[in-house]
Amino acid sequence: MIGSRSLCWPVKTLVLSLLAAALLLSSGCGFQLRGATPLPAQMAITYIEGKTPFDPLNNEFRSALEGRGAQVTGEREAATAILRILENHTSTEVLTVDSAGKAEEYEIRQTIRFDVISADSQVLVARQSLSMNRYLLYVRSNVLGTERESELIRKELQRSLVNLAMLRIAAAGGRRAD
Repeated sequence: MIGSRSLCWPVKTLVLSLLAAALLLSSGCGFQLRGATPLPAQMAITYIEGKTPFDPLNNEFRSALEGRGAQVTGEREAATAILRILENHTSTEVLTVDSAGKAEEYEIRQTIRFDVISADSQVLVARQSLSMNRYLLYVRSNVLGTERESELIRKELQRSLVNLAMLRIAAAGGRRAD
């Protein structure tokens, strides 16, 4: 009984020593998570001006802004900044066709253009244009699955573009999260 206790103590000490060494080494490399990038202070209350009020892109921007601490208002007069969505265009092009001339692969491309102005019309973020594309393999034996995949790709393109736009807006603010 006494012999098993004496073996347990060195093993615990070794494990704790290795754990402490791993923590010290990982903290010494300078790695840290990026976290949410803060927005410019002028965007504390933001109005989103888009082509249509219920556009999914507006909702995606609303979620991104609120996630970074901004309040999104439905009244332009109450806003300290206006995020203007100038363009939101999605296109699909055929990339490859089979010997019968039927499409096998598509490219889905989305482009957005936006800028941010203050309530007194000063430019906070100059006009920006962002574009991304994804490829979709068309499977004739699974038409419904291919349609769902196409919709998921479009949603993910939009989410990625909004995240890129938020990074650009934060960079224009000249501040970075620590």
